[in-house]
Order: sequence, then C-alpha cells, then structure tokens
Amino acid sequence: MNRDSSGILIPFVYFIAGASSLAGVATTFYYKEDLGLSIAQASIIGSLSIIPWSIKPLYGLLSDRIPLMGLRRKPYLFLAGLFGASGYFSMATWVHNFSGAIIATILSGLGFALADVIVDGIVAEKSKNQSEAGKLQSVCRASIMTGALLVAYVSGILTEMIGPRNVFWITGTLPLLTSVLSLCISESPALRRESVISGTWKNLKSGFSKELLMGVLFMFVWRATPNSGGALGYYEIDVLGFSPEFFGRLSLISHAMGIVGVVIFRKLLLTLSLRKLFCWVMILSVVLSLPAIGLVYGWYELLGVSPRFFAMADTLISGPLTEIGFLPLLVLAARLCPKGVEATMFALLASIMNIGLAVSDMGGALLVKIFHVNQATETLPADYTNLHIVLWIAILSSLLPWPLLRFLPETRTSEELDGTSPSARKQSLDAGDRSKAEIA
Repeated sequence: MNRDSSGILIPFVYFIAGASSLAGVATTFYYKEDLGLSIAQASIIGSLSIIPWSIKPLYGLLSDRIPLMGLRRKPYLFLAGLFGASGYFSMATWVHNFSGAIIATILSGLGFALADVIVDGIVAEKSKNQSEAGKLQSVCRASIMTGALLVAYVSGILTEMIGPRNVFWITGTLPLLTSVLSLCISESPALRRESVISGTWKNLKSGFSKELLMGVLFMFVWRATPNSGGALGYYEIDVLGFSPEFFGRLSLISHAMGIVGVVIFRKLLLTLSLRKLFCWVMILSVVLSLPAIGLVYGWYELLGVSPRFFAMADTLISGPLTEIGFLPLLVLAARLCPKGVEATMFALLASIMNIGLAVSDMGGALLVKIFHVNQATETLPADYTNLHIVLWIAILSSLLPWPLLRFLPETRTSEELDGTSPSARKQSLDAGDRSKAEIA
C-alpha cells in the first residue's frame, strides 16, 4: 500500500468504527426488550463478541502470507466491510434469539477486527518513540471518538422513532463504506511467500523478552478486572426509567468528553512515564467511579437533583478518564513491537488485551449471578438489592494491576529521557504533522 493512501485509510477506518456506535443504544434495548435476554445473557454476548478481536494475529498472518489476487491488504479490507455489514443486517432481519444474536455479533466483530488489523501495522511502523506513538494513537482515538460523537445523540432518538432493528439497517451501511474505500487503494503486488514466513518468524522469535512479557501481563490484568455485567444499564432502565433518548444524550456527553481526554493526553501527558500515568489513572478510576454507585444509593436525592442530572454529571467527569486510561495501553503496545513484524505483534498484543476484556465481561456475568441481580422476567420480579456489591467489587478491582506497575518497561527513548525542550519537541511534532499527507 502506498504512503499517500495510508493517510486517508487510517483515520477513515477508525472513523467508521466509531460511527458504528450508532447501534449502541439500540443494542441495549434490542437485547432487553426485543429478544428478552437476561443480564447474564447480555454479558455473555458481550464476552463472546471479543472472540473476533482476540484472534487478530490470525488475520495478520493470513494477510501477510496468503495474498488474494496477488494483494495482501486491498481484498481483505473489502471483505472486512462485507463481514461488518452482514452482522448488523442479520440483527435487522433474521435474529430472534440468544444464539442468533451471538452469530450476528461475531460476524460484525470479525469485519471490524479484520479492518483494524490492516491499519494497526501502519500505526506501529510509524511509532518510532513514545511521543510519536502517543501522537499517532491520539489521532486514531480522535477519529474513533469523532465518528462516535457525530452519531451519539441520534442513536437514542432513532431507537425511539424507528426501533432497534431499523437502526441496525442504517448501521450496516457504514462498514460497506470501508469496502468502497478499499477499491480506491493502490497496492503493490505481494512479495514471495517464503520470505514473509521466514522473516516474520525470525523477528517474532527475537522480539520476545522479559520486558515484553511483563508489559503483556500488565495489559491483560488491566483489561481483565471484572465489570458490572451490564447490570447498571438494566437498573437505569427498570428503576430510574432512563429512555433511549436519554441514553443517547449520555453517549453524546461521553464521547465529547472522550475527545477532551484525547486532547489532555496529547497536550499534557504525552511524554510522562507510563508507570506514573497508570498509577494516577488507577487512583482516579476508583474515585471517579463512586457517582455510579451513587445512582444506586440515591445520592442524587441528598443533593436535591434528578437521577438524570446526576448521571450526566457522572458521565461528564468520568468521560475523559476513559481515554486517558486507554491511550497509554496503545502506546505501550506500539512501543513493545519489534521491527519487521509490527502488524503481527501489535495484533497479538491487542488480542491479549481483548481476551482480558472478555474475561472482564465474564467476570461481570459471574458477579451478577452470584449476587442474584436480575431484571424482571415473566416468572421473576426484578431484583437489584445486591447491585451495589457488584459495583463495589468492579470498582475496587481497578487496583489489581497495581503490583505490576514497577515491572513495566521504559518506553521513552533516550532523547525523551534526556529532556528535550518543550519547544523543540513541539517543532518536531509539527514537522511530523506536515510530513504525513493516525489508532489501534
């Protein structure tokens, strides 16, 4: 793939990925009301949806070693758009039960994960130092957040107006744009297969080290801490009466503040030690998660405000932290990649993080089951008595990766550690901006 096309490809693919969150609010109500799924079933689907993202190295190897029509990137990107669209179109048409929802979710995830692999390698290749890695990852995340921001509020409005299935019809057209873009990309014919295989294996083997393994362990534990299993969302619908439109409003605030988080990271935290940054993120994640429990405890009554206002304030505060906590993970992954196999190694590291996310969802489903938290069904009344316990466990588990902080490798280059002046660094970054005609 030529250099010029990568400048368009990277932000476009991530923008489409962000815009696909148009189906976010619809999915919650689709699971709960259209399919009648339990909290545990919704959590299981969330966990299984990580499978396509957890085998990303396989896509990288297929793309590297098995060219289609003599090309390694273009055909796979075209197929990625078709897979992503088919998943959403399936939910819009024939899916009516738990097993069907699993199939459709995995299909759409396969499409987005495959497209993600194609551009991940380009980002890793350009990450020459921590500053450059942070800059590129912030552009990637900004593309995702911009796409998500543009559809955030309308996602709730559309769910109310036309129903979840029709929202899936609209969302399904977005991945098709990736297929269209792939037709416009010029790519050189693939090299001989043998050289790719031997070179990939040699570089992968030489790239494994103690620093890499400790970084991988930290990323996995960070992502694997249990969540609330979707129980809070069901509580907000059943008990607090939040509507699809209001969920869209929360999504809008979350993505807008996420962009603020990207800007804060890029402007103020780009060259900070990752150990120090992760330390503060852990502390703040516990403190800033307390308002979520406040919704269950009714703290909004003590403050004399509505639960909706309280939820919006919570989202406004916690939104930036989500991105500030995620971007360093991408920087760490990019900087751990050995040269020559950036795409394969980055896909491997991203897969490990996604497996951790699946473990997190399964942990949330287990907590919900253990503490008997459930929504109303035909045979059982709603029971959110122990929801606060689930939330406390999920929040405090954020501190589990703390003992691993001291083992994190130093990702800054010697020049960065020497303390290049802010003005010189800014000039360097500006020059980098001009020379490029973007995630993870």
